[in-house]
Amino acid sequence: RVHLSPAGTLAATLYGMPHLVNNRIINRRFLTMFLESTDWGHSWKLKSTIPYYPDMRADAEWDARDGFTEPQIGYLPGGSLMCLLRTTDGNGIGPLYAAYSQDGGSSWSQPKVFDQFGVWPQLLTLANGVTLAAYGRPGLFLRATSDPAGRHWGRRVTVVPPLKVGHDTCSYSDLIALSANEALIAYSNFNIPGEDGKPRKTILTRRIEIP
Repeated sequence: RVHLSPAGTLAATLYGMPHLVNNRIINRRFLTMFLESTDWGHSWKLKSTIPYYPDMRADAEWDARDGFTEPQIGYLPGGSLMCLLRTTDGNGIGPLYAAYSQDGGSSWSQPKVFDQFGVWPQLLTLANGVTLAAYGRPGLFLRATSDPAGRHWGRRVTVVPPLKVGHDTCSYSDLIALSANEALIAYSNFNIPGEDGKPRKTILTRRIEIP
């Protein structure tokens, strides 16, 4: 989760526990943090945080959530910074949120629901200006946008179909650029038949091409 910023610095996200108010009261278990290094990772400075700010209408379990976890950032073609944030926890499936920064991560917009579910999201901007997002649970999906600001996204494209019964995938993935309009996605599928015909957890890759 370490990224090279357009300014040549290193940026990273993490989520720590606990989130304290006045150093005494635990508000949420986790707090998302954005860090920056100007010496190639020898030292890091906390640049900003993204406090948990739920959409009460979108999540009936909003008050029981641990907070935002598994943050993933992406530098967008328009110059802004986007962060996807998980809320799925022991209380069930929660929305995936998106927050944006116009000042390189010094401050963030109020997080808004990006989709109704999603864990360990991935973001990748290709040289052709298209940004990809991968996330899931249940299932695994891709979305794409040519919007330089990353505000308007296309429909979900299924990579691993979600199952009503049983396990489909861990929904964790990685995205790697292959060319200006191609990417590789790596992911798991729990139901690929082995030599004995029984389903096995399998790590797969698939090439993505943007027309």
